[in-house]
Amino acid sequence: MREEDLAEVMELEKRAFTSPWTREMYLRELEKPEGCYVTARSEGELVGYGGTLLILDEAHVMTLAVREDRRRRGVGARLLLELVRRSEENGARFLTLEVRKSNLAAVGLYERFGFQIMGERKHYYLDNLENAFIMWTEDITTPEYRRLLEDLRERYGDAVQR
Repeated sequence: MREEDLAEVMELEKRAFTSPWTREMYLRELEKPEGCYVTARSEGELVGYGGTLLILDEAHVMTLAVREDRRRRGVGARLLLELVRRSEENGARFLTLEVRKSNLAAVGLYERFGFQIMGERKHYYLDNLENAFIMWTEDITTPEYRRLLEDLRERYGDAVQR
């Protein structure tokens, strides 16, 4: 993700989240050397984005969004595959995130990536005071996790342009 992507990111952000981040928040995130933000495009159009923040050996999934008409087509999985790859390259051994309890599609995606529900944050979302699941992966550097990623790459492809 680059600053020039932010106009499209902000459009999707407002459609995807009830408490969207601001442009200024994204600009601050993009400046952080421990941050990693990526976009997915199809025929030049933004169809999704995601980002992590590395804290010691833990990569926190900060955001993941897919355009509504592109959901359930593997875009989120390919974004997450790239975020996991880059997180490991940057020294992460574990990934963590918070997700709305009601967002069953996202919970299912994260479970396919080996995330497990490890707790709950009460009233985490300020818009409606919904609780969030706290999810963690096991060590992503193990042979078992690498096999899981390989299976996911075979299923979803690796459509990231490098």
